[in-house]
Amino acid sequence: MNRFLLVCLLFGAASLSSAQTPTVFDNPELVEGYQQTITPSELAGHLYFYASDFFEGRETATRGQQLAALYLAAQYQAMGIEARGTLHSDFPNDPAVYLQPFELEREVINHADLSIRVGTQTVASFQYGLEGVDGQNYLVFGNAGEVQTTVLFGGYGIETELYDDYAAMEAVGLSPAGNWLMILDGEPTSDDGTSLITEDGSPSAYSENAFQKLQGAFQRGMPAGILIVSSDDREAISAAAESRMNSMGNLSLPSDADSPTRQIPPIYTISEDLANSILAESQKTIREIRASIDASVTPNVFMVDGVHLASDIDKGSEIVMADNVVAFIEGSDPVLKNEVVVISAHLDHIGMDPSAEGDQINNGADDDGSGTVALLEIAEAFQQAVGNGDGPRRSILFLHVAGEEKGLLGSAYYTDVQPLVALENTVANLNIDMIGRHDPEHPGGGENYVYIIGAELISTDIDEINTRVAAETGIDIELSKRYNSPDDPEQFFRRSDHWNFGKHQIPFIFYFTGTHEDYHQVSDEAWKIDYDHLAKITRLVFGTAWQIANQDARPAVSGAGFN
Repeated sequence: MNRFLLVCLLFGAASLSSAQTPTVFDNPELVEGYQQTITPSELAGHLYFYASDFFEGRETATRGQQLAALYLAAQYQAMGIEARGTLHSDFPNDPAVYLQPFELEREVINHADLSIRVGTQTVASFQYGLEGVDGQNYLVFGNAGEVQTTVLFGGYGIETELYDDYAAMEAVGLSPAGNWLMILDGEPTSDDGTSLITEDGSPSAYSENAFQKLQGAFQRGMPAGILIVSSDDREAISAAAESRMNSMGNLSLPSDADSPTRQIPPIYTISEDLANSILAESQKTIREIRASIDASVTPNVFMVDGVHLASDIDKGSEIVMADNVVAFIEGSDPVLKNEVVVISAHLDHIGMDPSAEGDQINNGADDDGSGTVALLEIAEAFQQAVGNGDGPRRSILFLHVAGEEKGLLGSAYYTDVQPLVALENTVANLNIDMIGRHDPEHPGGGENYVYIIGAELISTDIDEINTRVAAETGIDIELSKRYNSPDDPEQFFRRSDHWNFGKHQIPFIFYFTGTHEDYHQVSDEAWKIDYDHLAKITRLVFGTAWQIANQDARPAVSGAGFN
């Protein structure tokens, strides 16, 4: 191309760009006007319906999730925002054109059997399969086929400063590696139920999250399998097993048939009766062991002499469908419109629990109803700006993903399989997940904050933009970096959909206000949301998106990145 002509074209494009919508920093009053269209009442209006029983807990690849996706699509259609899904329809008003459907493999358990063997003789066998359950055990996780080896009793499977089962194992030369590891659920407690391993007596993470117990075992070499002894009665375990049999199995993106499948040790929850059968040769019972540990707060670990445990798991799979929802506002700049800011939230939750008494629907008002309705309000504010001639220079893509609760599946499909805008033209991802409540563990106990996670990992620019937007538009809120480190034990920086953008070196911010007592519980309801605070954070996300969409330069990839 002629150099003089090229210079003229570039100058003309730059002149045209400079006449477009100003940034936050150029005209904060303009942006504040659109921020104020994001109101607590409109957020509540969406969320009270979105987090209602009508959507049946929005379990991925179920009717409830499909209804939720269509509701969101209809909202974008009502706003007049362009569809960017992958479905075609002969009907001009069909909201399904906003959907990006994708296939998932659903795990089907044909059978999962446990056998207790003394020497070469099977002394007891317990089945968990499609013909029913016996109320003794149920498979939590794992796909390894046949496993048979010795049993190590590992106490509660806890390692803290006040109590450490793994240190006790190491002191006598024992290791979970290659053994079945049998551990108790919960933690040492006093007679009144208070914890004996925390400073204030409150339950530790080992009681709140059973998978916390697995980390210590996996860090010391892979066990052959894990048995978690439940303190629930047999009826409760049976109900839990039946619930699992009737619910969705594990979901994943379809695998390559030629690719090797990673073998994951089987993890079972078992009854005290079954555990006592395993311990019979040791002449010990679970009740006696619990009482002994709790009384002394001293670990009790030992090999179970003469006993081998055998597991036989047979799993199959079937294909089911899930849906992302994708809407799009094209940028006004003839050059920058080819770049996109992706704002995301996950539309799914964890569905229903038929074994629960009373309320059985996990409505997920905070997780992630709060992020979902925030995204709708941000989209509406941008669309009003478009109508007033203030549309963004870069394009904005509004992405509601399914399958987050199953392993970030919808966002992985979007980034790894079918990105609807080329990833090299995706300048940033602003991801919103759980911004409607307050973290009881927030330092200082204050409520006027939002956790900013990952903003410095890919691009220090995006972190500086977010911080300055809060100041320029008068959003009085603490931008906390409490969970920002990849070394943080909670690992929040990898636990939502921004992860799948970050792994492609796309700058991101994860907006989050923390977990709480209703996290993944049926009690996560719309009336518990702090709508004023939700509106404040939503306005911040809108302002940051506005700045990124309208400034001349995209956020530079300047951070250390992450693996």
